[in-house]
Amino acid sequence: MLPLLNQIQNPGDLKKLTPEQWVSLAAEIRRRVFDAVSRNGGHLASNLGVVELTIALHLIYDFGPFPAGPDRLLWDVGHQCYAHKILTGRGGLFDHLRKRDSVCGFPWPQESPYDLFAVGHAGTAISTAVGLARADALLKRDSHVVAVVGDASIVNGLSFEGLNNAGTLKRQLLVVLNDNGMSISKAQGAFAAYLERVRISTTYDEAKKVASRILHRLPTGFEQAIEHLWHSMKEGVKSALWPGQIFEALGLKYMGPVDGHDLPGLLAMLAELKSVQAPVLLHVRTVKGHGFEASCSEPTKFHSPPGFKVQDSQIQLHKGAGRSWTSAFGDAVVELGRLEPRLVTMTAAMADGTGLVKFEKEFPERFWDPGICESHLLAMAAGMAKAGLRPVAAIYSTFLQRAIDQVWQEAALNHLPVVIAVDRAGLVGDDGAVHHGFMDLALLRPLPQIVLMAPSDEAELKRCLQLALSLETPSALRYPRDSVPAANYEEVIEPELRPQAMGPWIVGQSRILRSGPDATLVAYGSIAQQAMLAAEQLSADGLEVEVVDARFCKPLDAAMLRRVLRPGHAVLTLEDHGLQNGFGTAVLEYAVSHQLSTAHIVRLGIPDRLIAHASRTEQLVEVGLDPAGIARSARDAIRAAQSEPAAPASVLRSVLP
Repeated sequence: MLPLLNQIQNPGDLKKLTPEQWVSLAAEIRRRVFDAVSRNGGHLASNLGVVELTIALHLIYDFGPFPAGPDRLLWDVGHQCYAHKILTGRGGLFDHLRKRDSVCGFPWPQESPYDLFAVGHAGTAISTAVGLARADALLKRDSHVVAVVGDASIVNGLSFEGLNNAGTLKRQLLVVLNDNGMSISKAQGAFAAYLERVRISTTYDEAKKVASRILHRLPTGFEQAIEHLWHSMKEGVKSALWPGQIFEALGLKYMGPVDGHDLPGLLAMLAELKSVQAPVLLHVRTVKGHGFEASCSEPTKFHSPPGFKVQDSQIQLHKGAGRSWTSAFGDAVVELGRLEPRLVTMTAAMADGTGLVKFEKEFPERFWDPGICESHLLAMAAGMAKAGLRPVAAIYSTFLQRAIDQVWQEAALNHLPVVIAVDRAGLVGDDGAVHHGFMDLALLRPLPQIVLMAPSDEAELKRCLQLALSLETPSALRYPRDSVPAANYEEVIEPELRPQAMGPWIVGQSRILRSGPDATLVAYGSIAQQAMLAAEQLSADGLEVEVVDARFCKPLDAAMLRRVLRPGHAVLTLEDHGLQNGFGTAVLEYAVSHQLSTAHIVRLGIPDRLIAHASRTEQLVEVGLDPAGIARSARDAIRAAQSEPAAPASVLRSVLP
């Protein structure tokens, strides 16, 4: 039972409770979050750490529905918004947190006017807060703007750009630095180390006290000298030891650090800062996972766990069916690292999420995690490649979007063999639109000389990675957040095709998984598994289709395309990627430029709209990339091709090799 929480339908209801009840409410919110995440998965530790801070912010400010407001609240990173959602009328939906047609795990304006931006990337809030503050000032709105920055997103380059400009404001802006000493995993980098020193240091306060005692013991009659000496000594101590000097240098007033779990103290501090007409950074110390021992002791494990159950005081995480692509990649890169001493790996705060913890344990001197800084990561990889190493940068597709300029300028433009392992490519399931990897091909494909690959099973992943490490140009391989097929489809590969299908990868060469005259399914990457299942359904209907595992989006298998793109033959391209400028588009471009038949090319992929959070299986069904959807599209394409009048011989000669 959560008696206090059941009384909260909007932030205004908080003011109906007593201060003692606010403390009890914090415990109820933690229980609600814990129960919801244990049932559905989600971001646990981060949200447990910001409960008192969220209550305090909603008590002091009026973050009414946008745009009326009048105050503005932004979250960075967005996954720490659960308490905010609960306090703004969505607590009743948390039984189905991150499930289809229920509450999203990130801020989502379509869900509630209390959420200003849909956001799941780090480093965004300070810049957007500056924009809101400038606009409200220009439009003569009396508002307060607050950005809550947590999980080490303060170290992101965009955060520093925002801080640099925020310091020029001539009005109120509050940046709350929610400092829990962690990122997704342990925070990395010099600035994180600086904040850690601030968290544990009392040097400045102690120095002030000592200086005061000494100066006031001096003989009387030296008042002016004492005053001057006191000012000079205080400023000297301040510049040498004061924890806020880096923020003050950027033009922000610094306050803190303060205890982020002391609700009365937070309320007093926020009430005092509310009237300050200048940009302020409030440094709040919190404990990631606060309130539950397991999440406090293992905050990385409980950053974004799957569902779990508590039994005999032990927490057991729910395990998915089968082995993940991420785990398979982690093992493959370790295996290749033993063979290639030049191989180094790196990731942006995602050692666990990308599977590189295995490599880090075996080769700690050849692994780097610089924190949430994807642009730096790719530029650093280019520097390593220039010096003769073979860097593999593992990064989620959604976060790779933040580093495309570095892939172009530092890697592709300079012909450097940087390997990008693109995890979470395609539809990602419960995290929804903010994390779908639907544009990596569209962003990378225009880069000259880059090689783009997608394996279809675990053995293919190893072969793909081996090829990538042998190239002298940049390359990228993509794979989804899903279980990896272990088989090589040996039972359906014809004997004469096995040497080609099972051997090492050759740039621009596909493989045939299944033969059939009625149509060709050309699958790019993991979607080949769905293509094979669709082929079985079609076979039951008396239709035999060929299934091609494309392997490459750039360069394409020209010989294969010249063979299958013939008049009267249906060809379906399948990809777990947006239809705009993806694999299917590449096939169409090739067909047009080589005067091949395009009449019966059907492209299947992610449509030009946002796909909401749901299970990955549900999302594949929604966009027609499940076996039944592929089979349905194939039947339609075959009927359309069979109804086409026979082409004249002269036309056939013009399009066939």
